[in-house]
Amino acid sequence: MKKFASTASLLVVLVAAAVVPAATAEESAAPAPPVACAGLVQQLSDTLKKVVSALTGVPPAPSATVVPLGEALGLLTALQGAKCLPTPSVGSAAAVPIAHRASEQCLSNTMNVFAAVFGTLAAVVPGAPAVADVPALLKQVGALLKNLGEALKNCGLPEPAGGLPTVPSLPV
Repeated sequence: MKKFASTASLLVVLVAAAVVPAATAEESAAPAPPVACAGLVQQLSDTLKKVVSALTGVPPAPSATVVPLGEALGLLTALQGAKCLPTPSVGSAAAVPIAHRASEQCLSNTMNVFAAVFGTLAAVVPGAPAVADVPALLKQVGALLKNLGEALKNCGLPEPAGGLPTVPSLPV
């Protein structure tokens, strides 16, 4: 009986030594996002810099933001296609998974980014009000950039080189 207890104790220790580090290694070694993600994130950042530049130029040119905002939508879709960002699954609560580990907030942040781009685009496309409210547009772009920053963080994506563009503070 004493020999059985010693053998059983030894087996428990060996199994624990083999299983615990393996389980911990799986959690800590989160897969990296696909290589294409970094390039697409950089392109998206560069495209949004064009939007900020058009709105902060002298004079501001809201109509010049239409093309870059359209490009931003294309890049967001490309990020989803490359499995860098999740795609909402129609008809179920689950999202199409992405290729790397991300937080539960990733899908929500992604949808917020899409909503912010569409909202800004709706204010500047042909047929929108003739006089665009530049301060309001800058506020929308600021919210878009904030949502994008949260999406990058929560979806496990790298920051673009030089960081995301920023919207200068407006005089009150």
